[in-house]
Amino acid sequence: MTPRVLLPALALLATTAIAQVNGTIWHDGLTRDHITYVPSSYDPGTPVPLVFVMHGFTQSASAIMNATGFNDLAEQEGFIVAYPNGVNNGWNTNSPFPGGSTADDVGYIGALRDTLIAQFSIDTTRIYACGFSAGGYMSHKLGCESPKCFAAIASVSGTINTGAVGACAPQHTPGVLQIHGTSDFIVSYNGSIFSGLGVQAVLDLWTDNLACATPPTITPFTASVEQQVYTPCNGGASVVHYKVDGGGHSWPSGAAFNATNIIWDFFQDFSCGNISTGEPERAAEPFSVGPNPTADAVVVNGMAAAVPYVLLDAMGRTVHAGRSPGGAFTLDLHAHGNGVYVLRPLDGTGRSVQVVKR
Repeated sequence: MTPRVLLPALALLATTAIAQVNGTIWHDGLTRDHITYVPSSYDPGTPVPLVFVMHGFTQSASAIMNATGFNDLAEQEGFIVAYPNGVNNGWNTNSPFPGGSTADDVGYIGALRDTLIAQFSIDTTRIYACGFSAGGYMSHKLGCESPKCFAAIASVSGTINTGAVGACAPQHTPGVLQIHGTSDFIVSYNGSIFSGLGVQAVLDLWTDNLACATPPTITPFTASVEQQVYTPCNGGASVVHYKVDGGGHSWPSGAAFNATNIIWDFFQDFSCGNISTGEPERAAEPFSVGPNPTADAVVVNGMAAAVPYVLLDAMGRTVHAGRSPGGAFTLDLHAHGNGVYVLRPLDGTGRSVQVVKR
């Protein structure tokens, strides 16, 4: 009888030729879903950048994926793209507009970040976030509030709601990119009681937080697009604005000015390894499972009481979610088929361990 070879989770993903993976994680009492695109060049032995792309209000992960063309660019450039879904197609951006989410979206994106780090080989110094409209607001919110390091953020047609200004106390110094049309009547270029800060107020907030040199260097980029660059800033960051004269509430995708390409070009100038003022993330304490491999169950050690955890299959799907009772506890695997799984506590450390059932 030929011995059966069990592939590690990352190797299994790499050999199944699956470029697009639908996944879920459990966070703050909710099951949250996302789409991940993995380029065909992905090699588990080589860490790659990760870009989060967040949809607008009433949109979805699949809608923003199709609208931006980030998958094609990721295929060319060799990075992974994650498209998270907001609750009820919205994000918690402190918006006064009816229908906004109240979910812990900063925590959710941070937990998804850790999940993808556990699932794939990610260059943790090169993780970025961008979005359209409400997703742009969410990008600013991540830069302002997340303890996780996003090396750079970008917003297209999204600013910062007035109710979120007080919480903008960045723990890191991201590069900041703002793309906005002057004729955007959904998210006003000059701000409103409905859309929050105007673009200049957003730029002022970031240049103050990052101690950037002002005024900006202004140059024409195209006949209708003006580039404004604030640099130098603390930690090697910069703040850049593309002012689209006459532009509306849309994701620019023309040949002369393509937001997807502009954002990726901008992101490549920044990494968390170059950021000197950011606070280090909390170190991961070891935890273990055994016996491993196992036929039916493992004993988990080293997870603190009340910490939620997820068990992911080789496709990155959550097949079980629970909460640690503290101390050593048994995780029953009878309901799951043979294969390789990843056990990950949702405690913000990003730690995980492979579990093999056979």
